[in-house]
Amino acid sequence: MNYLLHTFGKACRLGIVLLFLGVNGQAQGIKSRLMVIPADDLLKRLNCLKPKTVNGVTYLERDYQKAFIDQIDLRFACAAIADQFAKQGFPLEDLEQSLKELQNTNIEGDIRDLQTDALTQVLNQIRPDVILELSYQLQKSNSTNRLTFVLAAKDSYTNKVIKAIANPGLASLEDNVAVVLTEQVANNMNGFLDGLNKHGEDVETNGRTVKLTVSMAGSAEFDLSEDCGATGEPFQETILNLIEKHKQPNSESPNTKPGETDKLVQFTNIRIPYMDTKKKRGISARDWANLLRTDLQKMCGVKVKNVSQGLGDGHIILSR
Repeated sequence: MNYLLHTFGKACRLGIVLLFLGVNGQAQGIKSRLMVIPADDLLKRLNCLKPKTVNGVTYLERDYQKAFIDQIDLRFACAAIADQFAKQGFPLEDLEQSLKELQNTNIEGDIRDLQTDALTQVLNQIRPDVILELSYQLQKSNSTNRLTFVLAAKDSYTNKVIKAIANPGLASLEDNVAVVLTEQVANNMNGFLDGLNKHGEDVETNGRTVKLTVSMAGSAEFDLSEDCGATGEPFQETILNLIEKHKQPNSESPNTKPGETDKLVQFTNIRIPYMDTKKKRGISARDWANLLRTDLQKMCGVKVKNVSQGLGDGHIILSR
């Protein structure tokens, strides 16, 4: 009898310890860093989205600061949504404040030359894990108001949608956009949080997803099919081996995007480490491409320029 009681007591104590470890482990899970931003279609309606061409390349110029000034309720709507996720324990980054800080920050010269889009600069400086892209339109009438909105959580590295809340036209007597949005986000929070948490767990465990473009400088008198030299293998094969070396351990091998030539090749679905443990921030495609740049220059005796821009878009250019 005493033996049974002793065994039962040990089992209970073990169960309590395991329960504590399970709860504690869950509590220690890293929450994704979020940033609420106005969607492009909202910026377009506010006349804050325009195409711009620089050096033959056309991109969209987003004037977020004008949007926050012209659309009075935009600031309150973004703040209300951010508050909902802050209550769930997610760290939040403020887009408007980040834009102001960006203007007063001396960005590294080669970065400034490459990154002409405000959002790209902010994302590279702040490096949120997920952006919450908000679009809404309030149509007022004498009897009721109708609010159409979409809130989409997107991976800031790949721009892929993780989870979304949408309403094609919510009828309400309320004309305060922030109030209506807060209610709708709260009503749909469980499913939204589930998507965010699963994505965060995947990224933390398996690494961030980036892509890499490798191209030759216009003046280069060699191409990717030629031998690197030290390795005795073509440049393309050498680069692929370096990707395998520096990618997240045990992750799948990257894919090669169709359309490759001797002058250009693109690798997709590359998993890179989640965090720079020394700098205590997320690793960008530019950071990661620097590892390849260093190795290629040493191994092949070529010049490699890192012209990566977006958080998840790596690009290196080879020349002699």
